[in-house]
Amino acid sequence: PASEIAGRTGGTVEACSADLTNEQSVVALGAFISDRFGSRLNIAVNSGGTNIRNAIDDISLAEFETVQRTNITGAFLFARTVHPYLRRSGWGRLIHVTSIFSSRSFPGRTSYASSKGALLQLTRTLALEWATEGITVNAISPGPIATEMMRPVLEDPQRADQFLRRIPMNRFGEPREVATAALFLASPASSFVTGSDVVVDGGWMSA
Repeated sequence: PASEIAGRTGGTVEACSADLTNEQSVVALGAFISDRFGSRLNIAVNSGGTNIRNAIDDISLAEFETVQRTNITGAFLFARTVHPYLRRSGWGRLIHVTSIFSSRSFPGRTSYASSKGALLQLTRTLALEWATEGITVNAISPGPIATEMMRPVLEDPQRADQFLRRIPMNRFGEPREVATAALFLASPASSFVTGSDVVVDGGWMSA
Protein backbone atom coordinates (compact mmCIF):
# COMPACT_ATOMS: atom_id res chain seq x y z
CA PRO A 1 0.00 0.00 0.00
CA ALA A 2 1.07 3.57 -0.66
CA SER A 3 0.94 4.49 3.04
CA GLU A 4 3.26 1.61 3.95
CA ILE A 5 5.81 2.58 1.30
CA ALA A 6 5.65 6.22 2.38
CA GLY A 7 6.19 5.21 5.98
CA ARG A 8 9.20 3.04 5.17
CA THR A 9 10.88 5.54 2.84
CA GLY A 10 9.85 8.91 4.23
CA GLY A 11 8.78 9.92 0.72
CA THR A 12 5.52 11.09 -0.80
CA VAL A 13 3.64 8.26 -2.47
CA GLU A 14 0.58 8.58 -4.70
CA ALA A 15 -1.44 5.53 -5.76
CA CYS A 16 -3.80 4.96 -8.67
CA SER A 17 -5.43 1.65 -9.60
CA ALA A 18 -5.63 0.81 -13.30
CA ASP A 19 -6.67 -2.19 -15.39
CA LEU A 20 -4.13 -2.76 -18.18
CA THR A 21 -6.68 -4.73 -20.18
CA ASN A 22 -9.03 -1.75 -20.39
CA GLU A 23 -8.07 1.18 -22.63
CA GLN A 24 -10.18 3.73 -20.75
CA SER A 25 -8.67 2.66 -17.44
CA VAL A 26 -5.14 3.20 -18.80
CA VAL A 27 -6.18 6.56 -20.24
CA ALA A 28 -7.46 7.47 -16.77
CA LEU A 29 -4.02 6.57 -15.41
CA GLY A 30 -2.58 9.14 -17.82
CA ALA A 31 -4.99 11.75 -16.48
CA PHE A 32 -3.83 10.89 -12.95
CA ILE A 33 -0.19 11.43 -13.98
CA SER A 34 -1.12 14.74 -15.59
CA ASP A 35 -2.97 15.90 -12.49
CA ARG A 36 -0.52 14.76 -9.81
CA PHE A 37 2.81 15.22 -11.55
CA GLY A 38 2.28 18.23 -13.78
CA SER A 39 2.17 16.16 -16.98
CA ARG A 40 5.77 15.05 -16.44
CA LEU A 41 7.15 11.62 -15.69
CA ASN A 42 10.70 10.30 -15.52
CA ILE A 43 10.39 6.59 -14.74
CA ALA A 44 7.68 4.14 -15.77
CA VAL A 45 7.82 0.43 -14.99
CA ASN A 46 5.38 -2.01 -16.53
CA SER A 47 5.38 -5.18 -14.43
CA GLY A 48 1.81 -6.27 -15.13
CA GLY A 49 1.43 -9.85 -16.22
CA THR A 50 -0.60 -13.03 -16.08
CA ASN A 51 -0.06 -16.65 -17.02
CA ILE A 52 -2.34 -19.57 -17.90
CA ARG A 53 -0.42 -22.84 -18.17
CA ASN A 54 -1.77 -25.38 -20.68
CA ALA A 55 -0.65 -27.40 -23.67
CA ILE A 56 -1.92 -25.84 -26.89
CA ASP A 57 -4.65 -28.47 -27.39
CA ASP A 58 -6.12 -27.51 -24.03
CA ILE A 59 -6.01 -23.72 -24.44
CA SER A 60 -9.26 -22.00 -25.26
CA LEU A 61 -9.21 -18.90 -27.43
CA ALA A 62 -10.51 -16.90 -24.47
CA GLU A 63 -7.60 -18.07 -22.28
CA PHE A 64 -5.04 -17.28 -24.95
CA GLU A 65 -6.50 -13.82 -25.54
CA THR A 66 -6.63 -13.10 -21.79
CA VAL A 67 -2.86 -13.58 -21.54
CA GLN A 68 -2.17 -11.51 -24.66
CA ARG A 69 -4.52 -8.76 -23.53
CA THR A 70 -2.70 -8.31 -20.23
CA ASN A 71 0.90 -9.01 -21.19
CA ILE A 72 1.26 -7.33 -24.58
CA THR A 73 -1.82 -5.24 -25.39
CA GLY A 74 -1.71 -3.80 -21.87
CA ALA A 75 1.98 -3.00 -22.33
CA PHE A 76 1.19 -1.22 -25.60
CA LEU A 77 -1.56 0.84 -23.97
CA PHE A 78 0.70 1.70 -21.03
CA ALA A 79 3.61 2.75 -23.26
CA ARG A 80 1.39 4.86 -25.49
CA THR A 81 -0.11 6.57 -22.45
CA VAL A 82 3.12 7.40 -20.60
CA HIS A 83 5.14 8.45 -23.67
CA PRO A 84 4.05 12.13 -23.77
CA TYR A 85 4.83 12.57 -20.08
CA LEU A 86 8.28 10.97 -20.41
CA ARG A 87 9.03 13.18 -23.42
CA ARG A 88 8.00 16.38 -21.68
CA SER A 89 10.37 15.65 -18.80
CA GLY A 90 13.42 15.84 -21.04
CA TRP A 91 14.65 12.43 -19.91
CA GLY A 92 12.78 9.24 -19.20
CA ARG A 93 12.98 5.55 -18.53
CA LEU A 94 10.46 2.92 -19.59
CA ILE A 95 11.18 -0.51 -18.14
CA HIS A 96 9.29 -3.63 -19.15
CA VAL A 97 9.37 -6.71 -16.97
CA THR A 98 9.39 -9.54 -19.50
CA SER A 99 10.63 -13.08 -18.79
CA ILE A 100 13.31 -15.51 -19.91
CA PHE A 101 10.36 -17.05 -21.78
CA SER A 102 10.64 -14.13 -24.19
CA SER A 103 13.73 -15.94 -25.58
CA ARG A 104 13.36 -19.51 -24.27
CA SER A 105 10.30 -21.59 -23.48
CA PHE A 106 8.92 -24.51 -21.50
CA PRO A 107 6.06 -26.96 -22.09
CA GLY A 108 2.65 -25.50 -21.39
CA ARG A 109 3.72 -21.90 -21.99
CA THR A 110 2.25 -21.23 -25.45
CA SER A 111 0.19 -18.25 -24.30
CA TYR A 112 2.77 -16.80 -21.92
CA ALA A 113 5.91 -17.24 -24.02
CA SER A 114 4.33 -15.77 -27.14
CA SER A 115 3.16 -12.71 -25.20
CA LYS A 116 6.55 -12.16 -23.58
CA GLY A 117 8.37 -12.56 -26.89
CA ALA A 118 6.13 -9.83 -28.28
CA LEU A 119 6.88 -7.65 -25.26
CA LEU A 120 10.62 -7.92 -25.86
CA GLN A 121 10.13 -6.82 -29.47
CA LEU A 122 7.93 -3.93 -28.33
CA THR A 123 10.79 -2.89 -26.03
CA ARG A 124 13.33 -2.90 -28.86
CA THR A 125 11.04 -1.02 -31.24
CA LEU A 126 10.21 1.74 -28.76
CA ALA A 127 13.90 2.08 -27.90
CA LEU A 128 14.53 2.96 -31.54
CA GLU A 129 11.53 5.26 -31.86
CA TRP A 130 12.32 7.24 -28.69
CA ALA A 131 16.14 7.23 -28.84
CA THR A 132 16.41 10.90 -29.82
CA GLU A 133 13.92 12.04 -27.17
CA GLY A 134 16.10 11.33 -24.15
CA ILE A 135 14.04 8.24 -23.28
CA THR A 136 15.55 4.80 -22.82
CA VAL A 137 13.43 1.66 -23.12
CA ASN A 138 14.73 -1.57 -21.66
CA ALA A 139 13.52 -4.96 -20.48
CA ILE A 140 14.23 -7.13 -17.49
CA SER A 141 13.85 -10.86 -18.10
CA PRO A 142 13.53 -12.69 -14.79
CA GLY A 143 13.94 -16.42 -14.55
CA PRO A 144 11.95 -18.35 -11.93
CA ILE A 145 11.29 -15.87 -9.11
CA ALA A 146 9.53 -16.79 -5.87
CA THR A 147 6.37 -14.75 -6.47
CA GLU A 148 2.65 -15.48 -6.30
CA MET A 149 2.62 -16.30 -10.03
CA MET A 150 5.15 -19.09 -9.39
CA ARG A 151 3.14 -20.60 -6.53
CA PRO A 152 1.74 -23.53 -8.59
CA VAL A 153 5.33 -24.54 -9.35
CA LEU A 154 6.75 -23.85 -5.89
CA GLU A 155 4.05 -25.98 -4.26
CA ASP A 156 4.66 -28.96 -6.57
CA PRO A 157 8.00 -30.64 -5.67
CA GLN A 158 8.26 -32.43 -9.01
CA ARG A 159 7.65 -29.29 -11.06
CA ALA A 160 9.93 -27.24 -8.82
CA ASP A 161 12.69 -29.80 -9.32
CA GLN A 162 12.25 -29.54 -13.10
CA PHE A 163 12.99 -25.83 -12.85
CA LEU A 164 15.86 -26.15 -10.40
CA ARG A 165 17.67 -28.60 -12.66
CA ARG A 166 17.83 -25.82 -15.28
CA ILE A 167 19.17 -23.15 -12.90
CA PRO A 168 22.95 -23.33 -12.33
CA MET A 169 22.59 -21.46 -9.03
CA ASN A 170 20.12 -24.19 -7.93
CA ARG A 171 17.59 -21.86 -6.33
CA PHE A 172 14.68 -19.63 -7.19
CA GLY A 173 15.29 -15.89 -7.38
CA GLU A 174 13.94 -13.34 -4.94
CA PRO A 175 11.85 -10.31 -6.00
CA ARG A 176 14.50 -7.93 -4.61
CA GLU A 177 16.96 -9.34 -7.16
CA VAL A 178 14.71 -8.12 -9.95
CA ALA A 179 14.16 -4.78 -8.19
CA THR A 180 17.91 -4.04 -8.15
CA ALA A 181 18.04 -4.51 -11.92
CA ALA A 182 15.17 -2.03 -12.25
CA LEU A 183 17.02 0.45 -10.05
CA PHE A 184 20.01 0.32 -12.40
CA LEU A 185 17.87 0.83 -15.51
CA ALA A 186 16.01 3.71 -13.83
CA SER A 187 19.21 5.48 -12.77
CA PRO A 188 21.61 7.86 -14.55
CA ALA A 189 24.11 4.97 -14.60
CA SER A 190 22.16 3.41 -17.49
CA SER A 191 22.00 6.55 -19.65
CA PHE A 192 23.58 4.83 -22.71
CA VAL A 193 21.62 1.59 -22.31
CA THR A 194 18.51 1.24 -24.46
CA GLY A 195 16.82 -1.62 -26.26
CA SER A 196 18.54 -4.05 -23.91
CA ASP A 197 17.31 -7.09 -22.04
CA VAL A 198 18.75 -7.54 -18.54
CA VAL A 199 18.47 -11.22 -17.66
CA VAL A 200 18.03 -12.12 -13.98
CA ASP A 201 17.85 -15.90 -14.01
CA GLY A 202 20.56 -17.54 -11.90
CA GLY A 203 22.33 -18.66 -15.09
CA TRP A 204 19.42 -20.43 -16.85
CA MET A 205 20.04 -18.69 -20.21
CA SER A 206 23.77 -19.41 -20.08
CA ALA A 207 23.51 -23.12 -19.37
